[in-house]
Amino acid sequence: MTRFAIGDVTVSAIWEMEDTSFRMKSFFPLATDEMLARERSWLTPQLHDPETDQIKLSIHAWLIDTGRHKILVDTCVGNDKKRHARKQWSDLDTPFLDRLRAAGVEPEAIDYVCCTHLHADHVGWNTRLIDGRWVPTFPNAKYIFGRKEYDYWAEKYGSDPGSHHLAAYSDSVLPVVETGQVVLVDDGYELDGCLTFKPAPGHTPGHVAIWLHSNGHECVFSGDIIHHPIQLTYPQLSCMGCADPAQSARTRAALLGDIADTDTMLMTGHFLAPHAAHIQTAGASFRVRCSEC
Repeated sequence: MTRFAIGDVTVSAIWEMEDTSFRMKSFFPLATDEMLARERSWLTPQLHDPETDQIKLSIHAWLIDTGRHKILVDTCVGNDKKRHARKQWSDLDTPFLDRLRAAGVEPEAIDYVCCTHLHADHVGWNTRLIDGRWVPTFPNAKYIFGRKEYDYWAEKYGSDPGSHHLAAYSDSVLPVVETGQVVLVDDGYELDGCLTFKPAPGHTPGHVAIWLHSNGHECVFSGDIIHHPIQLTYPQLSCMGCADPAQSARTRAALLGDIADTDTMLMTGHFLAPHAAHIQTAGASFRVRCSEC
């Protein structure tokens, strides 16, 4: 388990699975062979297989212990979900909750669940299947959703309930709405005196970045603002799932520019372990800062 101290707050990654279902040039439609050839020394083989064009992504949640509350940011894919368009996400049977318990937290102890957006791989463990019904996995938690994001998916669900993201809305969002556990919040919302929800549109219209501040230190939970390290070098690469690719690229470049060459940690939604990094400028783009750099 990967754990970080951000001021007086402890942040741990709770890993669910490695996703190898995507190909670089289909996932990033603007990626070119020339780009990949230039970056091959660090991309291959751990982040990209040039023979198959396969990329590796992690799917994990972030557990925040503020000392007052226990908070989960994004809840992965979840077990037993039917995701026909994503075979690697369908009918999972992972020990995610055991990994949460190994971090010292029972599901009943989670006080808040915060979702950067409502895609299927960020809401799945909101619920679990018990006796044929989807019930809240975290029965004592308030589920914090951005109002813009929720309204967007509620409208889409009413008109076209067919996609895997809308299937997730049905089995992983609506059940916690029905139990009265959802709190819809606006941009700028603050939680527990240390978390701030800031707008980060593009991947979805209501996507937020969740900033954590504690005792002079900070990090940002970026959700799907960035998926893969290739986007540090080429922030213009938006993924095929972005609702507004141009806005997504602007949001990504702005966030990276804000935190580059600072002590703010980027807590990503899909980078491989250790899942988080400090960022530094590299000419006109960015890279992970490391002790050897």
